[in-house]
Amino acid sequence: MQRFIIIILHLISLNIYGQKSEIENLINQIAMKEVPENFENYFLVPKSLEQPKVYDSLRNYQIRKLKMSYNDLPLDLIYKQNKKNTDWKKYNLKNAKYVRNEYIHDQYIYLTSPPTDKNVQFVKYNIDHSEYNRLIKNKKPHTLIVKKKWIWNKKKIWDNKKFYNELIKAWKVDEEQNLEEKVYFQFSRPVFSKDGKYAKVSIFKNSRCKGTGFTALYKNENGIWNKLIEYNKVVSEVSMSHTKCGDISISYNDYKDNGLND
Repeated sequence: MQRFIIIILHLISLNIYGQKSEIENLINQIAMKEVPENFENYFLVPKSLEQPKVYDSLRNYQIRKLKMSYNDLPLDLIYKQNKKNTDWKKYNLKNAKYVRNEYIHDQYIYLTSPPTDKNVQFVKYNIDHSEYNRLIKNKKPHTLIVKKKWIWNKKKIWDNKKFYNELIKAWKVDEEQNLEEKVYFQFSRPVFSKDGKYAKVSIFKNSRCKGTGFTALYKNENGIWNKLIEYNKVVSEVSMSHTKCGDISISYNDYKDNGLND
């Protein structure tokens, strides 16, 4: 009896591992195609995207065309929803950097976008160049490293033209060097057909001011997942009451260890 239980548990573990491996393979292939080529990595919301509950936008003629091209495609896959939540941190996803908790809007994590403002970390105006580059390389996401002279009064700093010029420089450097921070990616947990040949995944790419998403069907052809069609496309936009989204918007922290009070 004990041996029988061990065999059953072994089979279950093999099935779970096999499915996890298949999910990793699919999501990694999707990321390769959806993430811009000039990104060294990409920011991923760790909790899986909930597949949107909207009316499926596929037209009857599109479904007929799909069925004619792929006669073994199970049409019920189009409408299936996977209600399981997935923590992508538990998967081996290549080049994925996970969005920190402070940048996640709410516990349900739906259409999470990068913050519209950035933190500012002040450093000495005459900071050593190598140290300045080190700070930029190792900074937290959505943070500007801004040079500041000690004589610039903290209370009036925002009216100081020279400081504002330094702020603009730091903003431009950050925008050019950290393209990956501009976009948050979200993937739903895949839904597979019973034979494993087809899959359905919802994807959302959200920038600070605008996001686009869709649901797609994929087919596994000799180990390569090819996209068949996109549907249920959605768009989100950020509107602000006092400023235009995308304009320079900041908050700041004055760190004592940077010697600003020397």
